Amino acid sequence: MSDIHLLDASVVSLIAAGEVVERPASVVKELVENAIDAGSSRIGVEISGGGLKIIRVIDNGCGMSPENAEKAFLKHATSKISTKEDLFRIETMGFRGEALAAISAVSKVELITKPVGQVSGRMLHLEGGTILSSEEIGCADGTVFTVRDLFFNTPARLKFMKCETTEAGVIQSMVERLALSHPEISFRFSVNGTERLQTPGQDNLMDTVWAVFGREFSEMLLPVNYETEVGRVFGYLGKPVYTKPNRNRQVFFLNRRYVRSKLLSTAFESAYKNSMLVGRAPVCVLFLEMPVNRADINVHPGKLEVKFADETAVSGLIRCAAEEALRADNGVVQMHFPKALVRPVPVPVAIPPSDAVSEKISFPSEPKAQTPVSKREKIVFSDVLPASQTQKKSVSVSTESISVVNAPSKSLTSDWTITPPEEPPAQVLSDAFVPVEEPPVSAPVLFETPVYFRILGEAFRCYIIVEKEDEILFVDKHALHERMNFEKLRGSPVSSQSLLQPILCRADAGQNQLLGEHLDLLNSLGFVLEPFGDGDLLVREIPELISLEDALPFLEELADRIATEPGDKLMDRLFYELACKASIRQGSESPAEELYDLIETYFRRKDTLKYCPHGRPIVFSLSRREIEKQFRRVK
Repeated sequence: MSDIHLLDASVVSLIAAGEVVERPASVVKELVENAIDAGSSRIGVEISGGGLKIIRVIDNGCGMSPENAEKAFLKHATSKISTKEDLFRIETMGFRGEALAAISAVSKVELITKPVGQVSGRMLHLEGGTILSSEEIGCADGTVFTVRDLFFNTPARLKFMKCETTEAGVIQSMVERLALSHPEISFRFSVNGTERLQTPGQDNLMDTVWAVFGREFSEMLLPVNYETEVGRVFGYLGKPVYTKPNRNRQVFFLNRRYVRSKLLSTAFESAYKNSMLVGRAPVCVLFLEMPVNRADINVHPGKLEVKFADETAVSGLIRCAAEEALRADNGVVQMHFPKALVRPVPVPVAIPPSDAVSEKISFPSEPKAQTPVSKREKIVFSDVLPASQTQKKSVSVSTESISVVNAPSKSLTSDWTITPPEEPPAQVLSDAFVPVEEPPVSAPVLFETPVYFRILGEAFRCYIIVEKEDEILFVDKHALHERMNFEKLRGSPVSSQSLLQPILCRADAGQNQLLGEHLDLLNSLGFVLEPFGDGDLLVREIPELISLEDALPFLEELADRIATEPGDKLMDRLFYELACKASIRQGSESPAEELYDLIETYFRRKDTLKYCPHGRPIVFSLSRREIEKQFRRVK
């Protein structure tokens, strides 16, 4: 074994630098945090070569005196703490006193700084941690740090850096998080002379979120403001319909410091249970404020990880805050048309050489003769009252006139065809007429809070079209019915129906074995099975929500779920599947009474009927204003 000896100071500096300066983004983080602690209201970050060539951070903070400027690069030199007791009440971004020493040890640094009110400032040049020059200079208040040739004296570290674009992207993410944590500060970030980010610095969090993440992200957020004795949670979270494939848009701050915490993320996502698509992640910009002695951020040199004194209390705080905010979401997704759709489009028209304009319009890419529309589509019309209380009518649709005649009909659907204008149509019943219900003179649907609606029809045998006040609602009947069934399954025991003739479960041996080991679970879902023969199972009762033809396939799926799903998620997953099997099928024809009952139930229980159990939206809304914009009635 070799003799133990003390390392040279230069080697110690490089080791310390490796703990703090992992990549260019680490340098930006440390310098910007120092600028924040200096009381800056404007901070600019400029980089070149992915931060390996040049990093420049400019602030208008308090600046440093000549003596403090030179002390700042000494190891463990800091103005943030002075005694061990200070470690338990840290409120600044930095406190270790290692950053500047570590940065200067692996780069060439130029520092220009001037305290507010002083006539002149100080400029320092350092290389490899050594001060090469220090001179008086005229400059603006604040500090300018310029870091050049990062890792110039550690080529082994330089080899492991990513490409310029990747490093610039990591730095931008870092600056974005710092900007979000301090909306009262105006941040500017540029790459190779091109501005990438500019925040207003007006102490408005939503304005900063808009500047960082854009319009679409900002418009899909709900405000959060929740406080208990544990702490306070505020900020914004995304609606359940707006999710991402990963957690990159989940941003958490503890006492204004960005942190990564599986505890916070898990607690946050638990609030979205049964209202978000599987495999997706919700978004948020959430701030947690609590006493500094209840959380330890001194876990890692990067100060990204955190430990809490009471993890259960913090988890409950985050979950309750998110659940309260989500209750304000009505689940209705607003539909908007892009501006391009309202621009006038010139249509080429062939004008005959005569003085009179022909009624026929010919297009360059179409035959001159106008032919009837041969495509036949289904449309459904109904009103707020069941069919038995209204007189049914039929309407023929043409380009010149509409005629309404009495037409006894038992169905809400029929085919219609648009025909070219001919002689005024006679009021004769034909297959092309559409049966409708005559609107009553006054028939509002009243609930505890008056809700007036009118069912206009059903599109594609999937979406119920409802007129309500100044908007048109498009309701996914399968998703709505699925959520209704899911809530029913969760809220009460599942009712069973006995089979007149028991059936044999013909799943494979492994699936039958799993089902046989979970008979109590099957009973809670409405299935009653008993062993029959060598490994077979006899089904005597099935849930009344599903049909006999769906029962056996569902049991096979259930066996697969038992084998793969963790126990804490299994029941919800089984309720998902059972509710889906029992719901109205897409493309199936629904009578007027069924559509009416669905919409009536939706308005009575819309606080719980927001998303299907899989996370898909139930209702889309198209406002009257959006429609009128398309017809150029309003701008």
